[in-house]
Amino acid sequence: MSPEQVSEPAVIFEWTVHPLAESPKRALIAILAPVVTCLLVYFWMQSWFWVGLAFLLIISSEFPFFLKTSYRFDEKGISQKRGGVVQSRTWEQIKSYYPDRTGVLVSPFVNKTWLENFRGLYLQFGKHREEVLMHLGKMIHTD
Repeated sequence: MSPEQVSEPAVIFEWTVHPLAESPKRALIAILAPVVTCLLVYFWMQSWFWVGLAFLLIISSEFPFFLKTSYRFDEKGISQKRGGVVQSRTWEQIKSYYPDRTGVLVSPFVNKTWLENFRGLYLQFGKHREEVLMHLGKMIHTD
């Protein structure tokens, strides 16, 4: 099959979320938390090793907050791109979804289970809550 014959799936909806730019108060906390924590660790442990370890742990947990994330619904499924890494799920793989205040967890399980956080995909709404839920409602049939 030649490259001309391979077509991209039709895009249903796309949006981008950048938490750092969308929430200045949380951005301030995310920037100050590692600094304050490192100062406290240094005063407590008196060791640059523990300060470095604390810094790495906090920054690694906060890292997604600093990155722009793009989401895409197409005829094949859902994809999330953050920092050059793409995670995808086909519509057939998604059995349920659970919205909350800031996003929605799409799950490969029909019923709630503790594995959802590991096997599911969390989509942040950004400023597109209604559109995201509308498209999910159309594509995912929960019986």
